[in-house]
Amino acid sequence: MTRPKLIIVLILLLASAKTFACSCAPSLLTDNFQRSQFVAKAKILKVTPDPTNENYHDAEIELLTLYKGERLKKIKIHSVMNTSCAFLPSEKSTWIIFASVWEGKLSFGACSGSLELGRTFDAVAYPNANKNYSRSIELKQQVIAYLQKHNILNPNPFGFHVYNEQLKLLKGYKNKNRFAVFQLEVNKDLSITDLKLLQGFQNRALNKAVVSNVKENLKLRNTSGKPVLKPVRMVVFCYFYEQEDTHQSFLSFFDI
Repeated sequence: MTRPKLIIVLILLLASAKTFACSCAPSLLTDNFQRSQFVAKAKILKVTPDPTNENYHDAEIELLTLYKGERLKKIKIHSVMNTSCAFLPSEKSTWIIFASVWEGKLSFGACSGSLELGRTFDAVAYPNANKNYSRSIELKQQVIAYLQKHNILNPNPFGFHVYNEQLKLLKGYKNKNRFAVFQLEVNKDLSITDLKLLQGFQNRALNKAVVSNVKENLKLRNTSGKPVLKPVRMVVFCYFYEQEDTHQSFLSFFDI
């Protein structure tokens, strides 16, 4: 990963966690989508303290786009205001909300992966941050919309870690669309028995190179510690990042 892109990742992580002291494990967008019972683009209309639990706030929301779950007008915010992970979205702000059940409550908080739309950064301290953050939000909305459209609720049901050391060699291509999608059939020993391209890149040369590279070099690691008792089907996103200044375009399995 190039240095500018690494800086962007750090900025986005801080934007999500809202604080330097709160430690949230980095996770892929597809993982956040999979573990959430409710995913939506929504405007926060009103925020009030939970009358029975000081760790929560109640939010009235205007649902703009529902990606996963049931339509809601209210949701809990895991605000934990007296901790380093204090998190309280402001009224009138718009978010991509990832909410899951925690302590018996459907809620979202500092580490849920939720994303504030229209968030701005100090243009003097971080000259490219606003543009990069906007592009990152745009990409994430495209991915979420793809998952919804194709009814892919559990893209990686076993939580396999995907890696490919040779993917970094594919640099310098020009391309218009921002991600390709692969469907994998995975055996119990984590060998890939079948690979299908669900969505390719616009650049045919890039697309051909990526498919060949993924077929030959993609590896999976089981980080859950649970035995794989039967074959598994999973979906993998491969992202294209265009040239930035003197840094060549590159590919990654990480959404940034």
